[in-house]
Amino acid sequence: MAYRSISVWLEDMLMAIRQIEQMTTATNTSQEYSQNKILTLATERSLEIIAEALKNADKQDAELPISNKRRIINLRNLVNHVYYEVDNEKIWTIIKIDLPILREEVIKILEEYEGRLELNEL
Repeated sequence: MAYRSISVWLEDMLMAIRQIEQMTTATNTSQEYSQNKILTLATERSLEIIAEALKNADKQDAELPISNKRRIINLRNLVNHVYYEVDNEKIWTIIKIDLPILREEVIKILEEYEGRLELNEL
């Protein structure tokens, strides 16, 4: 795998978060979410991307200030390896409660990294 910077991994996370938010905009309940198999599969794929990108960013900087880092990475393992135990109600809760928090954390970290890059260029 070619070298990728932390900011690229974080951008991947942000893109996947925004995709989930966009895909679920018209969905109002966990029941609606669970009944839409295309949506659940697409969301699970985006969650895998978020977790994989976080795992790789964390390898480069274990001090990344992201809450629930281990739980996010474990979610990828669940979706990927124990897919038959995925609870759509829990995924819906993640979408509605946890993803907005993660989005803000990633945006803040990206802004800090961009600020450091600008200072290094002076």
